[in-house]
Amino acid sequence: MYKYILFPFSVLWSIFMVIRRKFYQKERRTTFDKAIICVGNLCMGGSGKTPHIEYLIRLLDKYHLTILSRGYGRKTNGFRFVDSLSSSKEVGDEPLLLYKKHTSVSVVVSKNRIKGLNKIYEKLPETNVVLLDDAYQYLPLKPGMSILLTDYYHSYMQDFVFPVGNLREGRSAAKEADIIIITKSPKVIPTIEEKLILNKVNPLPHQKVYFSYIEFGKLLPLTRKAEEIPTHNVRSVVAVCGIANPYPFLEYIRTNFPEKQQLVFSDHHRFTKKDIQKMQYALEHSMRKNCAVITTEKDAVRLLDSEFKKEIEKLPVFYLPIEVKFHRKYQEEFENQIQEYVEKYNKYS
Repeated sequence: MYKYILFPFSVLWSIFMVIRRKFYQKERRTTFDKAIICVGNLCMGGSGKTPHIEYLIRLLDKYHLTILSRGYGRKTNGFRFVDSLSSSKEVGDEPLLLYKKHTSVSVVVSKNRIKGLNKIYEKLPETNVVLLDDAYQYLPLKPGMSILLTDYYHSYMQDFVFPVGNLREGRSAAKEADIIIITKSPKVIPTIEEKLILNKVNPLPHQKVYFSYIEFGKLLPLTRKAEEIPTHNVRSVVAVCGIANPYPFLEYIRTNFPEKQQLVFSDHHRFTKKDIQKMQYALEHSMRKNCAVITTEKDAVRLLDSEFKKEIEKLPVFYLPIEVKFHRKYQEEFENQIQEYVEKYNKYS
């Protein structure tokens, strides 16, 4: 019932965003004669931007890469380098995670992407590829390549604009993407289902559509207490997460552990002392030995960055790394398209 009440607001917001996109036509958008790849989405988070950026980092490892992010949720302003002293409050969760995992890559945050790019080329002149994290709605800038992500189970084709649905703007905005990636798909996609999705996307002549999926890695200890427990002995778990779409993580927990409890928080959740106490309580009331907390990589960054780090270190906490993989029939074409684009600007590098 409430959706019918909110529907007029959704229509008004859709119209506003369409007008905004029309206002920023090519002549109003700043361009750079550099290799700039934007990775974004139409929904309000949860489509897998960070692991896809990591895929591009690995793919383009021979280049000097810089990641430019807004730094969502940070308490600071302006242009800022992410370094070993940075906290998630200062630079945001994702930039800090990317910096910690990929030390050869420069990571900066700037809400104003144009000023951020100018600063990058001034302070890091060796940069020959910039990856823009979550900039699909930053219309003052026209990147050389735009990659739009959409969740296999919650695609923009079946969603509505906020507040009725979870879209930042209408589906028509997808036409500006060069690449559309259907993320978090099953490892094996029925041919009929694949064709149905491609028909719904209905790509334009300039667009390519690819399918990717998530592959979970081995459990890794986050705290010293966790190092005392062999991972193969962990059978009872407390799943802790504060991410936009937790279902792949929770589904992995459900299928791999006989006893599980869940503590699910909102996206970018800042952990409190009460949250730590809930984890402790759940561990103490487990029916099995070697019960442990398992969390996501993003949540792991915020847990160790918390003011309650000492309390967290007393708990057996593991984190579950993830990687993006492309289905075999799409992988080579996707990688070739990215590399060919980048090589246009770096022929002699």
